[in-house]
Amino acid sequence: MKNTRGFSLIEVLIAAAILGVVLLAIAGLFSTGYSNVGSGGRRTKAMAMAKQKIEELRDGVFPPSTAGSPETLEGIYSRSWTVTVTGAPSQVATVTIAVSWPDANQGTRQVTLTSMMAP
Repeated sequence: MKNTRGFSLIEVLIAAAILGVVLLAIAGLFSTGYSNVGSGGRRTKAMAMAKQKIEELRDGVFPPSTAGSPETLEGIYSRSWTVTVTGAPSQVATVTIAVSWPDANQGTRQVTLTSMMAP
């Protein structure tokens, strides 16, 4: 009489191997996700710094100074800007803000924000 209840040793080993492969794949996704969250946070912070500078220039005199030497913010971000004034009777200023930072995976990253201002 054969006992047909339970699992054989081979079935248990195969199930353990499949489970191990799945868990390794999931562990790899966690490290990729963590890296992407950090990269997105730095990009969001750089965009906020660019918006902050545009607001500072908007609140000042028109036209704003034509160029800004790079500023270092929070140790890793570098922010610079250019202003181009066009139009004789009613002047319009085009402001371009560039914020860059080092990224371990892709070298130097940069966001650029462009806005137009009028008096």
